[in-house]
Amino acid sequence: MNEFDNLLDIVSQLRKDCPWDKEQTHESLAKHLIEESYELLDVLARLDDSKKTFDEFKDELGDLLLQILLHAEIASEKNYFSIIEVINSLQKKLIKRHPHVFENKNLKSSDEVEKQWEEIKKENNNSIFDDINTNLPPVNTAFKVQRKAKTINLSYKNYDEALDDLISEINELKEAKTLEEKKAELGDVYFSLINVSRFLEADPEIQLKKTIQTFIGRAKYVEDNLDDNSDINELWSMAKKNQIDS
Repeated sequence: MNEFDNLLDIVSQLRKDCPWDKEQTHESLAKHLIEESYELLDVLARLDDSKKTFDEFKDELGDLLLQILLHAEIASEKNYFSIIEVINSLQKKLIKRHPHVFENKNLKSSDEVEKQWEEIKKENNNSIFDDINTNLPPVNTAFKVQRKAKTINLSYKNYDEALDDLISEINELKEAKTLEEKKAELGDVYFSLINVSRFLEADPEIQLKKTIQTFIGRAKYVEDNLDDNSDINELWSMAKKNQIDS
């Protein structure tokens, strides 16, 4: 692929000739990797069928790819590994974790694929939960824990059961007496809510970002139309009626 080779040459030249790129290390780039990942999530939250949002999506994927290529280039300069070795490692991992594709082992559903995936990953661990990265944001961690639990049938059967559990946890929060009890129940509500999002096949981070964007758009409408005689509830209703978002 000439395009990919050209891109590698550009990144290599940046490391040689650009004062900013030359100074970067794995550590200094870490914050940019996080920022680019979240910018990509922001675009995903706004993604629709328009060319504009898909162009933004394309650009953000490129920005994230640049971070990966920079890390690989720095590692290559110190003779640790090259981007080609990164690609080769990924190829081996994909083939190993997909025997149903590359070894003619038939699996009929995505649930069976996930269960097989966890069994393969467990080879060097005592539990399928041992590889959970506790440094991930709590929402991501909870989502991943629940998906792993599903592979050992520790999960509700369907959306309705998960929703009933959420309602039950909300009722327990309402009935909690002490501050500590309320905090504990709030955590259970969060966990149950994430479980509901899993059954809806909705990424909780992206759905929350969408809601935040909508809230900000409607709050700006209230802000722009607010005066001493304003009825906040009426302004908010107008914002909702007009389907105002960010």
